[in-house]
Order: sequence, then C-alpha cells, then structure tokens
Amino acid sequence: MNISITKFVTGPLETNTYVVSKGQEPALVVDPSSGCDAITEFLKSKKLGIAAILLTHGHFDHLLGISEIQAFAPGAEVWVHPDDRPLLANPQFNGSFMIGRAFSYTGPVRTLSEGPLSVGAHSFEVLAMPGHSPGGVAFVFRDGGETACISGDSLFAGSIGRSDFPGSDGDVLLRCIKEKLLTLPDETVVYPGHGGRTTIGRERRLNPYLAE
Repeated sequence: MNISITKFVTGPLETNTYVVSKGQEPALVVDPSSGCDAITEFLKSKKLGIAAILLTHGHFDHLLGISEIQAFAPGAEVWVHPDDRPLLANPQFNGSFMIGRAFSYTGPVRTLSEGPLSVGAHSFEVLAMPGHSPGGVAFVFRDGGETACISGDSLFAGSIGRSDFPGSDGDVLLRCIKEKLLTLPDETVVYPGHGGRTTIGRERRLNPYLAE
C-alpha cells in the first residue's frame, strides 16, 4: 500500500494508537491515549504534520491523548461520530471515572458519517459500527488492490468488543461485524483497538464469537 499504518501502544489500558501516513503529507492520528511522546517523536523524525485526530469511539482510553497531539499540532481537528460525541465531555459516559480520572474533551469536533471521507491527502471509508458504543466506527483504507481496516473496539484477533457498557448492544455489534466487516476481502489486514493485528479471513474462520 502507498499508505503506512504505524502502531503505538498508549495509555493505562494499552490502547493501540495508529499513525496513518502517506509520503510527506500530514498524517492521521487514530485513537490517541495518554503518553504520546513516541508518537510525536515519530512524527518529528518523519517531518510529518497532522491532518486530523480520528476517534473510533468515545471511551476514555481512546482519547486521553487528544491534548498531547493538539499541543504538537494545534490545528489538528478531532473527528467523532455524533452518537459518541456526548461521551467525550462526560466522565461517567466515557468511563474515565473508573480509573479515578475525570477526563473530558469539550473542544470542537468534526462529524464522522458512514460513507467515503477525504481528510487532507487521505481518502477512506467510514463504517458505522455501533454496539460497543453507540457511535463506534471503523476506518477502511483501500489502495492498489490492498485493504486495511482500523476496527477500534469492534473486532479483535479472536474476540469482539465488550457490550456491557451503558449504550452497548451485543446483538447490534455482531450484526455490524458480520454485515460490514466480514464482507471485506479475506486478506484485509485488521488493526484493532487493543492487541495484535489480524485479517478478516482469519476472523471469519477462527473467531469463536462469529461462529454460525
């Protein structure tokens, strides 16, 4: 692929934060949790700016690092699905109260809607993936016949996202995974919100939560 997806493990729950880069164009930062020094050093070393901060959903462990990224790139806009926007500003909704840290983000946001989206030099597809949270999304990048999916906390290697949070719905999550993610090509590389990467084909064959 002409794009590069680089993983950094950040924050108290070992969240996967991704930097999506394309040549020397400003990059996308996906789901920044706290402790983003390695990310900003990487961006400095590559001489990359930031086109946007994309959130797969609004739980605290995927947004604790917004301020760190914006300190590095003050113009970087935050994008989130409107159904998860209330989570950003409310520690009870985003779950940060569980770690004794009442975190909220009340700055401006841009709206993620299902369908194709271009941000800077990056063109990709947004898939609405409610179930783990009301406004969860996945990002699908297609380039040169290859496909990659940043799945957030919807699909993991060998597992799926939790559905025991307020606003979660396990049946909806399973339906979205089967109708939207499993229709991607088997060779699609999946970059989840936690843990190692996988492929759609592997999850179709081996994920116990997706067995018919």
